[in-house]
Amino acid sequence: MAHVSFSDLPPEALDDIARRAGALNNVVCSAVCRPWRRALKTTRLRLLKRPSRPYSVRLDKWRNGTISLCLAVRLGCSSESTIYVPIAMVDGGDKLPTRIIGSSHGWLVTVDKECGLSLLEAFTGRVFPLPPITSSGSKKVAKELDQSMFYKATLAPGRRLGAFAVMLIHGGGFGLSFLRPDAKSWTAVRVPKRMQHKYTDVVFHRGAFYTASRDGEVAAWAPDASSSGLHAGRVSEPTQECTWAALVESVGGDDLLMVSSFVVEEGFAAHGQWYRLPRRRYAVSRYDGEREGTSSWLPVEDLGEAAILVGSSCSLCVSTRGFDDDLRNRLFFAWPSYESGKYYCFHPDEYRLPTATPGCTYLIVPHYGGSWFAPYVAPEFHWY
Repeated sequence: MAHVSFSDLPPEALDDIARRAGALNNVVCSAVCRPWRRALKTTRLRLLKRPSRPYSVRLDKWRNGTISLCLAVRLGCSSESTIYVPIAMVDGGDKLPTRIIGSSHGWLVTVDKECGLSLLEAFTGRVFPLPPITSSGSKKVAKELDQSMFYKATLAPGRRLGAFAVMLIHGGGFGLSFLRPDAKSWTAVRVPKRMQHKYTDVVFHRGAFYTASRDGEVAAWAPDASSSGLHAGRVSEPTQECTWAALVESVGGDDLLMVSSFVVEEGFAAHGQWYRLPRRRYAVSRYDGEREGTSSWLPVEDLGEAAILVGSSCSLCVSTRGFDDDLRNRLFFAWPSYESGKYYCFHPDEYRLPTATPGCTYLIVPHYGGSWFAPYVAPEFHWY
């Protein structure tokens, strides 16, 4: 009798395994062999017609307990319909998530009405509860406990498949908490006094977390053996001109980009008088690790075949290849949610960089607790 291995199973059997496997088991099963990985990936992405394109995802309040996924960028009057995925609570959870506060590596970080945090797998709708934020033991966190205290969360892949580290901005933007992979409790991060600013964004890039403050200060948080598990290093100093900043990885994840906002006064004449009106302007810069201080950020005037989707829970730099030039060199901002609209109330729907070409496009932006979503992410850097 010939030897039979797992890879010899017929495609129908592999598809059945993929449908029955949960979110974490789906990831673990992908490591068995190439046929299993191919079957798992095909089944997970089968409901998406364009898995490499960004999606707009939200927790549908009109369909209680449902996730809605729709293609963010559409060509003309596209007939692609919205995908609805029922939410399935696991591991004893009974509180449905009500708001998305993070989206990275194909997962969503959500919060419910009872301030419970969880990981949500958008393809299957399965929710995996995270430890309560009060497990850090911080009296300040326990005192400020409210759904509106959660601002932004991001994930870093751990060594074990399906395990993630989480960094969270909370407390009005002045608090940071960290959750190690497979940890049972959060750790309140002690921010150095010289870096106590209001944080507006956090991302994971090439083995470290990066935070951006409202005045443009950027710090890198690398793993170490301390009690918090993180060591802070200032990347760039704050500037008086900057009023807001967001971080995003470039297409392919090679570079770290910063989108910053400045208020400039423009003069104009009306009724025989000269007036000065403040206007908000935006700029994109790229981090150069070989430089120090504010000079470590180099201005980017041309994004090439790319556009940046900015949101309170996730920002993406996406390729515009295959589309018209109507998307190139543009910034698109998600609508603010009721809970975290402080960050994005004053941003336009679209901002064109000086190198943008004339034209318009049809873009579905997330709103009211939704998020941009990248369906497939293959991280190269893991949390150690």
